[in-house]
Amino acid sequence: MIYYIFKQQIFTIFLSMTHLTALTFTDRIHDYVGGTQGDFKIYELNKKKSLVFEAKRKGIDKNFITFTKDKKYHFNIKYDEKQSNKDIEVKQAQKCSLYTLIKETKKYKLFECPKSLFIASSKVNVNGEVISKNKFLSKGPPLWINGKLTYYKGKVL
Repeated sequence: MIYYIFKQQIFTIFLSMTHLTALTFTDRIHDYVGGTQGDFKIYELNKKKSLVFEAKRKGIDKNFITFTKDKKYHFNIKYDEKQSNKDIEVKQAQKCSLYTLIKETKKYKLFECPKSLFIASSKVNVNGEVISKNKFLSKGPPLWINGKLTYYKGKVL
């Protein structure tokens, strides 16, 4: 799965006890921080472009930051056996003008672009952030709108 991430947006990664989760970046990872030793084990692979997470316990809910040469990525790591990720490739999101409507409600319209999502709304809560205008969003990571999981693994729910 490809996650197209905008700077300053937080995304969520779900871990499982039954398989490893790989997170691969386009740039070399210089450093990372988050979680505690009992939460998960991290393997650095692919010439320091990949982190592989092995969950050590259930109930994980931690913040994590990864630093590359020019960027930093903030994300939450949570335990969820049903929604767990396996392979995630992180790339830079891009704004676009060619988008397609994928969901419409009374409160918002959600559009999809090749490398981002776009939301048109008056006021909604998206992944913990109140958005009161039109905004481009990261594509790929889970998207909660007003507390409801709305977009996951490239599909509208």
